[in-house]
Amino acid sequence: MLKFIPFLLTGLLGFIGCVPITDQDSFREEHGLILLQNNGLTRDRQLYDYVQQVGQRIIAATPAARDDWQIYVLDTPLVNAFVLDGGAIYVTRGLVMLANNEAEVAAVMAHEIAHLTANHSQERAEHIRNADRDRIDDKHVVDTAAYADGFAAFTRLQEADADRLGLIYLQNAGYAPVAMADFLEAMITHGTIEAQVAGRDYDPTRTGVLASHPASASRLAAVRAALPSAGGGDLGRDAHMDVVDGMIWGTDGRNGFVRNNRWIDPQTGLSFSAPTGLSIDVTALAVRAVGDDGRYLNFLRSRARGFTPSDYLFDLWLPSIGPADFTAAPTDVVNQSINGRQVAYVEMPISSLQGPQLLRLVAVQAGLEMLEFVMIAPQDDTAAMDSLFATIPSIRIIPANQRADLVPTRLRVVTVTQGQTVRDLAAMMRGDDFPLQRFLALNNLAPDAQLVAGQRVKILQ
Repeated sequence: MLKFIPFLLTGLLGFIGCVPITDQDSFREEHGLILLQNNGLTRDRQLYDYVQQVGQRIIAATPAARDDWQIYVLDTPLVNAFVLDGGAIYVTRGLVMLANNEAEVAAVMAHEIAHLTANHSQERAEHIRNADRDRIDDKHVVDTAAYADGFAAFTRLQEADADRLGLIYLQNAGYAPVAMADFLEAMITHGTIEAQVAGRDYDPTRTGVLASHPASASRLAAVRAALPSAGGGDLGRDAHMDVVDGMIWGTDGRNGFVRNNRWIDPQTGLSFSAPTGLSIDVTALAVRAVGDDGRYLNFLRSRARGFTPSDYLFDLWLPSIGPADFTAAPTDVVNQSINGRQVAYVEMPISSLQGPQLLRLVAVQAGLEMLEFVMIAPQDDTAAMDSLFATIPSIRIIPANQRADLVPTRLRVVTVTQGQTVRDLAAMMRGDDFPLQRFLALNNLAPDAQLVAGQRVKILQ
C-alpha cells in the first residue's frame, strides 16, 4: 500500500461511526493505525478517568452491553468519536473540550454505543458486499459517484437510528436527553468556524463517503423532535468545566503549530500555507490538509543527504510504493526551481470511492532534508491540482524572533463578573483567528446571549 494512504482513511473512520472488524488481528492493526493517526492515547489522567466514568455510566444503562467493551481517549484536537466492531469506543480530546457539560459527552458516547448494540458495522459490511457485487466489473468500480452516494445515504440512516437509541440510553443513565441536541448545535457552529478558517463554506450534507456523520440542521431538528416531553436529567456542568480547564486547545507543538491556516515548525521555522478550502490537521506522523471537494494534501519530511529531488523520487520514494496502487505508470519527472528551492514531481491516475483522481508526488530540497508532498485532486480538474501545488511557493522559514510566542493555546474556564458581555469575554481570547465566533461556539451561545454574573464560560489563552 502507499505509505500515505492510511491518512486518507482517518476522515473515513471518524465520520463512519462504526467500522467492521473480522478478527483480533484486524482489530490490532486498525487500533494501531488509529493511534498513529490521532497522536496516541491521552496522557491526562483526569481526562481519562472522566471519560471512563461517563462511558461506564452509559454502558450500565444499555441493554445488550458487553463487559469486554473498552473506552479509549485519543489525544487529538479533532472533534470526533467512533467505534470499532467488537466494542472499542473512541472519544477525542477535542470532543470533550467542545462539550459544555458531562451530559453532552454522554450523548455522543450513547450514540456510538448504539452503533454497537444495533450491529451497524455488520449491516454496513453486508451493504458494501452487495454494492460491490452490483457495481464491480473487472475489479474496478463502475460508477464510483453512485457507489459513494449510496454508501453515504445508507450510513445516514444508521446515524438516525443511533440517535434514536442513544436518546434512550442517555435517559436510562439519568442524563438530560436535550444534551444530544445541544451538542449537535455546537458541532454546527464549530464546523462553520473551521470552514471559515479554511476559506470555504460549511456544508454538513456534502456528498461522498464523508457525509455519514452530518451535524446538519435537519439532523438537529430530528433529534429535537424526538426529545421526551418530560425533560429533566443530569447535566453535570461544573464537573465538566473542572476537567477541561487548562487543557491544550489544538496542537501541543511537538509536531508544529497551525496559525492562520499556516503550519509552522517552532524549532526550525519551516512553514507553509494550506490552500484555500483545506483545513490543516497535525498528527504524530504527518501534516495533512483535507477539503470537501476531493482535494487532499499530505506532508512529510525525511533526511536525504546527497539526493536531488528527482533522484529521491525515483531511487527512494517510488520504489517504496506498490505498482498495484496505480491505474497507470507515473509520468516523466518535472523539475523546477521555485523561490530558489529545487523541486521535482511526477503524476499518476488513481481510483477511489470519490471517483478517478490524479496523484502528484512532489519532492522539495530543503538543506539536508527532503520535503515530501502528496497531492490528490479530482482527475481532469487542473485548477484543483494547481491550488494544491501553490503550497510549494508558500514554503518559507519564519525567523526565530517571529516564532518566540509560538506556545500551545490552552482552554481556560473563567467566571463571568457583573456587567461582562459576550464581546468582553471574546476580547480575552488568544490564539484564534475568529475570537468572537470561537467564543460563541465553545460555549454554545447566541451572539445576543446575556451573560450572568457567576456563570462559568470557556475561553482560549
